[in-house]
Amino acid sequence: MEAPRLRSYCAGMPHLAYAGLSENWLWKECGDLHWERLAQAHGMSRPDFRDASGNKAYAAFTAVRLVASELDGIAENDVFQLHGELAPAGRAQFCSQQALYRAGEATPSARLRMLSAFVFRQSLRDNRSVGRASVESAASLPTAAGAPSPDTAARLVADTRERRQQAAALRDRPAVAVPTGQGEYLGSPCPGNDFNGANFMYFASFPAWVDRAEWHFFRPAKLLVTIAREVDYFGNVNIGEDVMVRCLHWENTADGGLVHHMALYRVTDGHPIAEVRTRKRRARLGRE
Repeated sequence: MEAPRLRSYCAGMPHLAYAGLSENWLWKECGDLHWERLAQAHGMSRPDFRDASGNKAYAAFTAVRLVASELDGIAENDVFQLHGELAPAGRAQFCSQQALYRAGEATPSARLRMLSAFVFRQSLRDNRSVGRASVESAASLPTAAGAPSPDTAARLVADTRERRQQAAALRDRPAVAVPTGQGEYLGSPCPGNDFNGANFMYFASFPAWVDRAEWHFFRPAKLLVTIAREVDYFGNVNIGEDVMVRCLHWENTADGGLVHHMALYRVTDGHPIAEVRTRKRRARLGRE
C-alpha cells in the first residue's frame, strides 16, 4: 500500500482567517492536491487534459464535502499537514479525500471529500456551453493509505446525482425571511478574485459567496466558524454575469451556532448553479 501524498505548512497570514485556518485557502489547496494527483494518475507531470477530439478538458468539481472541521484549532505558527489521496469513482470521475493534521496529533482537524468529472467548453470562453468530456481513463490506481473507499466514493456519486436531478426544482424555491429582511443577496463576481485561470468561476468562490450572503443576512453577534459544509455544483457563469444567493432555510442551534441551506443562481436566466448546506458554531478566537 502506498503512503498518502502530503504537504507540510507553517500557518502564516496567507493560511489564516479571523478564527484559525482560512476555509477558502483550505478548499483551494485541497483542490490543487486533487488536480495534482489526478495528473499523476494519468502519467502527467502537470494537469493538461484533452478529450478524444483534442479539445482542452478540465477536471471540474461536481461536489465537495467538508466534515469534522476544527479550523479554529489552527493558530499562527502552528505546523500542520495535508494528506491527500485519490480513487476512481466511475464514468471518468474521481473522488479524493484530504485530511488536515496538526503536528503531533492523530485526529484530523478537518476532512474534505471532493468529486470531479472531466468537462470541456463547446464554445470558446462560454461557461454555459460546458459539457462532459470523453477523456481516456487513468490506469489502475494503486491502493494508498487515506484513499476514499469504494463505498465512500459510490455514496458521494449517488448523493451528487440525486441532488443534480432535483436541482431544477430550486429555480422556483422562494427565499425565506432572514433577520435583515428578504433572504436574497445579489452581486457580480470579480474576474480578479472569483475566477480561475481557466476562466471559470472558481469552485472555492461558491462557498465564499454564501459566506458573504450569510454576513449580509445575519451579522452574528458572535463570530462563527464552519464545522461542516456540502456544496453541489450544477453550472457556472461568464465574466460579467451577476449571481444571486438565495437563503432557502436557516435555524439557530442551541449552542449559538447557525445552520443554513442556500442556493446560487445565474441571474441572466435564473439557472441554479450550486446548492450549499452549511453548519457553523461559535468560533474560539485566538490563542493569545
